[in-house]
Amino acid sequence: MRAATTIARTATWVTWPLTRLDRNGALSRPVVLCYHRVLPRAAGFPYPRYAVSPRQFREQMALLAAEGFHSLTLAEFSAIASGTRELPSRSVLVTFDDGFADIYLNAWPIARDFGIALNVFLCTGLMSGAHVAGLDESSGAVRPLTWGEVREMRAAGVGFGFHSHGHQNHGRLGLEEIAADAQSGLTLLKGELGVRPAAFAFPYGHFGSYSTAAISVLKQQGLEIFFTTEMDATALPSTAPISRLVIHPDDDLRSFRRKLYGGYEWVGKLRRLGYSLRVTGRTGAGISSPA
Repeated sequence: MRAATTIARTATWVTWPLTRLDRNGALSRPVVLCYHRVLPRAAGFPYPRYAVSPRQFREQMALLAAEGFHSLTLAEFSAIASGTRELPSRSVLVTFDDGFADIYLNAWPIARDFGIALNVFLCTGLMSGAHVAGLDESSGAVRPLTWGEVREMRAAGVGFGFHSHGHQNHGRLGLEEIAADAQSGLTLLKGELGVRPAAFAFPYGHFGSYSTAAISVLKQQGLEIFFTTEMDATALPSTAPISRLVIHPDDDLRSFRRKLYGGYEWVGKLRRLGYSLRVTGRTGAGISSPA
């Protein structure tokens, strides 16, 4: 377990009596989860940094079902974010980034067992066989989803969004590069699925990986709702980027439950403060938000 994970878990355990939101059984905002891989450990291969095991994923989906969470599709979530649909009590949006085949092979069957809706942000460069920044992981099952698998999942109700074409940090790209990347990926998605998704998850997703200008360019390409990985909670309706809680291989069922009920939201607030201080130190001026 990484030192930062150990520190965060210990601090969360200490602060849990003050931060927990499960006392009255209600949640005023949706829980938005971010997964990447669902893989068994394979001998001779390093385990991907953001993978969880099938057993972990099953236990987590079982907990969502047992505690009465209402799982949403991206379309439903987008309607709630825009204020055109009411937020159901105890709502959860379960998302996956990138688009590896284990979503189809491992995650989807488990989610179906518990009636949990899945949503996948596709990196189209990964699916088209291109070299994709940050996604060349050595593991036992590295192939991406096929378009046939995506169409099968979509026909069964799985939601799909866009995760860029080249998986580059949008906080470091020029606006023309962002536009070109979006055009490449969205054109491919339109050709394969017949639709252009309205939801976009920023690669890396942390503070500094997106900007107001980047969002403006992506909106010009028809994208409407944006997701980050800042470990905070976003109350709806909202036009701001939606924060997600990343699920790690070190998350046991206790830490997973604390993520559901607000125990890790202080991490996002601390990260935001740290980012603001770093930017202030570089520029000599304050910043309220990267978006």
